[in-house]
Amino acid sequence: MLLRFMHIPKTAGSTFRSILSRQYRGKDQFSFSGEVASDTARYKDLSERERRGIELFLGHAPISTGLKEADDARIITFLRDPINRVKSFCQHVSEGKSPYLRVDFHPGAFSLDEFLESGNAELSNLQTKMLINSRDCTSPALLEKMSSSEARNMALANLFGKVSYFGLTEFFDESLIIFSQSLNWSIPVYVSINRREATSLLEFKERNLSRIAELNSIDIDVYNVAKARFMEIIESGDFDKTKLKYFQLMNTFFTLGMIIRSQVKGLRIAPTRHGTSQ
Repeated sequence: MLLRFMHIPKTAGSTFRSILSRQYRGKDQFSFSGEVASDTARYKDLSERERRGIELFLGHAPISTGLKEADDARIITFLRDPINRVKSFCQHVSEGKSPYLRVDFHPGAFSLDEFLESGNAELSNLQTKMLINSRDCTSPALLEKMSSSEARNMALANLFGKVSYFGLTEFFDESLIIFSQSLNWSIPVYVSINRREATSLLEFKERNLSRIAELNSIDIDVYNVAKARFMEIIESGDFDKTKLKYFQLMNTFFTLGMIIRSQVKGLRIAPTRHGTSQ
């Protein structure tokens, strides 16, 4: 059956996409960019044979893409603690890694307070938006028509009903075990990528954290319910804790091997267990 990875920004999705690229090596894929019109046009430009050959959809698209084949696929995704997700997004922008924001928020003169008051759609309840929206990842239109409880309930209904399996960035390894068990994957070793610049970390004051929480009140509710469900899964007898320990040991050796290889090539890769800095 077709699979779709619904990539919510700043949830360790870049690391997970690197894992997917190995699991689906040699198989046809279609990647959503987050640009609705161009993504739809690009898909429609494919021949019928090319469309039938696709085995994996991935990238930035909400729960309903508007493309039947993608919407009928099994969906997997990651959620992340909303405060940490927005902090990571702010860090990303401050380093100039979001091209569409470089002009207004230049890395050399980045103001965290100003950015948090900018009204940027990715700062506010993005995970809820992507779990309820159709076609557009960041549009607040549907969210604004609902009460907070209605939006929360719809997001959770879609997460538990339309999404086949979800993981949490804070439990990245455990999530990979769930995916590998459910989808019959080989053990997906990885090295975290797209990491933040350690020399230019933003300082988040209490007022910044309070503002982030205010902007993401629905996401926080959704995440807390999802986390409780996730913890039930990994604490149940069906979750293979032995496989998790074996995987983590194997991934440690894999990471060390990649570090040694990169040093030989004159590169640098920071060792990490979890891909949580994205």
